[in-house]
Amino acid sequence: MLVGPDAGKRIAVGDGVIVGRDVDGRGLIIDEGVSRRHMRVSRQADGTHLVEDLGSRNGTYVNGQRVEAAPLQSGDKVAVGSGTILLFTHNDRYEEQVVRAQKMQALGQLAGGVAHDFNNLVLAILGNVDYLKARDPNAPADVGECLGEIETAARRAAQLTRQLLSFARKREAVMEPVDIPALVHEASSLLRRTLPRNVDLVTDVEPGLGVMGDSAQLLQVLINAGINAGQAMPKGGRLAIRAGRFSMHGDTMPPGLSPGRYVRIEIEDSGVGMDSETLSRVFQPFFSTKPEGEGTGLGLSTAQSVVRDHGGEIDIRSRLAHGTRVSVFLPASEPSRPLQAADDDALTSLSGVVLLVDEEALVRNAARRLLDRFGLEALVASDVHEATLVIEHRGPDIDLVIVGDELPGGSLETLLPELRRSLPHAELLVSTSKTDPERMEQLERQGVLAILRKPYGARSLWGKVWLALQRRRARKG
Repeated sequence: MLVGPDAGKRIAVGDGVIVGRDVDGRGLIIDEGVSRRHMRVSRQADGTHLVEDLGSRNGTYVNGQRVEAAPLQSGDKVAVGSGTILLFTHNDRYEEQVVRAQKMQALGQLAGGVAHDFNNLVLAILGNVDYLKARDPNAPADVGECLGEIETAARRAAQLTRQLLSFARKREAVMEPVDIPALVHEASSLLRRTLPRNVDLVTDVEPGLGVMGDSAQLLQVLINAGINAGQAMPKGGRLAIRAGRFSMHGDTMPPGLSPGRYVRIEIEDSGVGMDSETLSRVFQPFFSTKPEGEGTGLGLSTAQSVVRDHGGEIDIRSRLAHGTRVSVFLPASEPSRPLQAADDDALTSLSGVVLLVDEEALVRNAARRLLDRFGLEALVASDVHEATLVIEHRGPDIDLVIVGDELPGGSLETLLPELRRSLPHAELLVSTSKTDPERMEQLERQGVLAILRKPYGARSLWGKVWLALQRRRARKG
């Protein structure tokens, strides 16, 4: 609809449709000048379409001419009633999918800009909570509970940011150790808030499972499969997520995999299932069994791409009325160490001088308190100019520089060579929310030891600083 109270509304023609203000009790057009049953558009035997006026009060007009019956071609404008104009056009589903993909790309660019500032705020919350918990371990119980809830909320906010970025835009995988039990727990927690209440979600995961991969992308695979499963059970049912070790042999291997040790993750539902024809097309881009406008048809094709990028394979088995099982096979490795709160004595005292350069005052203050608690002398700067002044005054004493990736007064790429020249013996860490592998490789070539990913807490900061100071002492010795 080009003009009218419902401007932008679409009416599917198919083989035929009657358009009016009240067709079979349905209000297709909200316009008092439109008759209850105003006109009919029907497909002819030769594939063309015909419009017929159904004795309406105010007539039917095609490109300005009143008609009783007339052929329709793509691009024709049909006026009905007193103020409604419809455009007759061919609906290309693939063009719509491209538009949706472009919208998602734009959303990803917007989310990327917001994520930097958001992660800085979360970092300040986590850093200060860690500091307060360690500063007064004998605080009243209600104070400890409040700090614990603040920390939990901040970590969930950080996870949500990563998930939104992963869903909103395609990004290169950042391969790190992934703890599969933790990944399944996170996926099931999100799905329980998403699935209908009549879907019973159960998990069965072997302990100690690990793979090398991008946790955000793998989480996306599990979430997509879980949401699909929930939609296949409109009347309720059971969704099971299982994970265990699997040894691949010649007679058990899906195509494309080599013999070896794998982790198998299964997402199985008791839903409506699929016939063989539908099953053969599930990985095709833009293929969807969902109603028009309710799915992009990219979920499973994206999941397959992600899993294959991780050296694995995805397999789907289904029968009508017997549910569907999605099996994800990933090469096994040692699991990552679960993230722990930094409120115990495991963070031993450190010694040295650290220069922290970050544009955000909240980040500088929170990180400085933590560095002080670790036993370090923390020097801070908000931009390139201040960092230069600190280096001129304390350069020989500085053991480590932690520099943010967005700085006023100069870029990180221009600052790093200067730091290498001015502080040849100091180690360099870059604190960033970004995970572009090419950029990380470039930073490593410029002498950066490691990436400190925002938002970080006390334990992450201590670990990277300890690693840098150990390397600094080894180089001095």
